[in-house]
Parts: sequence; C-alpha cells; structure tokens
Amino acid sequence: MGSIIALLGFSFGIMMATGGVLEPVQAALRAWVVEIDGEPATLDRLMSVNPWLLVAVFAAAGGWWLLRSPAGGYQRGWSWVRSGVVIGLIATVAWPISTLTGREWGLSITEPIRTISGFLLEGENELLTWGSFMWLGLIAGAYVAARFHGEFAWRAPGAQRILQALGGGLMMGVGAGIAGGCNIGHGLTGVPLFALSSMTAMFSIVMGVWTGVYLLFGGAAFARRIESVQRAKPA
Repeated sequence: MGSIIALLGFSFGIMMATGGVLEPVQAALRAWVVEIDGEPATLDRLMSVNPWLLVAVFAAAGGWWLLRSPAGGYQRGWSWVRSGVVIGLIATVAWPISTLTGREWGLSITEPIRTISGFLLEGENELLTWGSFMWLGLIAGAYVAARFHGEFAWRAPGAQRILQALGGGLMMGVGAGIAGGCNIGHGLTGVPLFALSSMTAMFSIVMGVWTGVYLLFGGAAFARRIESVQRAKPA
C-alpha cells in the first residue's frame, strides 16, 4: 500500500510539473539549453569521438566490473546480474517496437504515467501511447513474478510511513516532470545514448537517494551499510 500511495504522489507531482501549477517552474528551468554544434549535447560530441568507441570502452569496463562484483543478494529469484542483462535486452528491443507505433523513444516511466493520468482525468484516448501499455504490463509482470516466487502480500504501513511515501512520491514526480524523465527514462534510454542531460539527471538521482537514506536512517546506519558492502567485495 505504501508503494501504491507513493505512485499516486508520483502521478500528482508529474501532472503538477507538466501541466499544473508548477509548469512555469519547469519552463523556466528548461529554458536554458546546452547544445554542441547545434545538436543535443552528448558525451561523444563533447569528446569528438565515434560513439561506438565509447560503447566498446563502457562495455569492457562494465564487463570487468561484473566479473569482480559479488554475486550475493537478499532476494529470491533472479540475481541482479541476470536481471540487469535481461532488462538491457528488453530496453534495446523496446526502441524498434515503440517506433512501429509512432513513438520514437525507448523505455520510460514518467511519460506513460503522465499519459495515463491525462487519459483518466481528461478522457482523451489519443493520450494513450505504446508506453502507457508498457507501464501497465510492468505492474502485471511484477505481480506475476511476486506470486510465482511466493513474495506477494498486502502490507499496510503506519501513518508516518504513509505520509513519507506520499511526500516522497510527490517530490519524485515533480523532479521527474522537470527533468523530463526518471531513473528509467534517463538511465535505460538517455544514458545509453550518452546524453549529458541524462547523465546529469542520474548523478543527481543517486546523490538524492544517498542523501535521503542518510537523513531517514541516520549516519550510523548508512555507514554500516557502506561497510557491509565493502566487506562483501572480493579481495
């Protein structure tokens, strides 16, 4: 229930930033655009190199990192390595499939939530896109996976946790609306294209999560978590 409440807050935040009271803030922050030679700012354009050279470098670095990383985890089912590879393949296939419907973009969460919310509130069928149905499939797939592994259960948080979930979801939605995407759109679609805007967004998301964990759980708990991760790494 806490996740559902956070999702509602996320939807409200996106609508506020993309067509509501905070749209002027979004417009003001997006007014400043950085381009390279009149084209969108990307890492390969910034470095004046062939993008496939960067693909090879990052693939090699990522493969080396995977080989040296611990394979443990607390969840049942697929490991994070297997999940990451499969999600990467799905993200790649999503591009041509989405393009066939006239939506020339990859995996995204912010845009589908905005279109579904607009459809529910305004009743306009044309707001629904390939991404809208992808988002519905995401929820259905998570439900099937949780049922299959025996991890599904209804859980109701306390009053304080409900307020935290709603407030956190609202801030996430406003941020995603202003940034033009969340960790999925920027991380799985923008970053693979070496978009500097997506890299900036992902860096900000990571730093925001770290700050939130520190404030929510305290410095001591945060330090213990970092120490446990470091101990898990192979020598």
